[in-house]
Amino acid sequence: MVLGPSLHASAFAYAGAGCVLLGDSGTGKSRILAQALMHGARMIADDQVLLRAEHGVLIAKAHATLEGVLELRGMGLITVPFLASHPIHLVVQLRPQVHERLPEPETAEYEGVAVPCLTVASGPSLSVPSLLLYLKAVQEKRTLPTDWRPKA
Repeated sequence: MVLGPSLHASAFAYAGAGCVLLGDSGTGKSRILAQALMHGARMIADDQVLLRAEHGVLIAKAHATLEGVLELRGMGLITVPFLASHPIHLVVQLRPQVHERLPEPETAEYEGVAVPCLTVASGPSLSVPSLLLYLKAVQEKRTLPTDWRPKA
């Protein structure tokens, strides 16, 4: 997947690892962001994410007019503390349904910088704590191949 410099997306950082959430309107980007914030994540951006490549690292930030603004669907807009910019380690593509238990690894690319990309079901069954654990594992290069099996 090739990313553009401006995305309809949300982004957050958790324990030093950055994540961009992509998906159509209503797929839960802001909901997942809000849940991640409640688990200690820091917001980078909601609704619009700007990307740039710096020295082989993908960096995300908010549009200036949306810095610190989070939409809580059905409730309104609020302001929250935010990070001015942050490196991105994982791109999550939200889809209404995904049936793969152990998906093949994918990447998302912007200006020659590739980062792991994960496609997940966007519904209420998405576990934000599991997503945060996976994000840290990606950042620390602790993910195993899908065909990994324990040694007998």
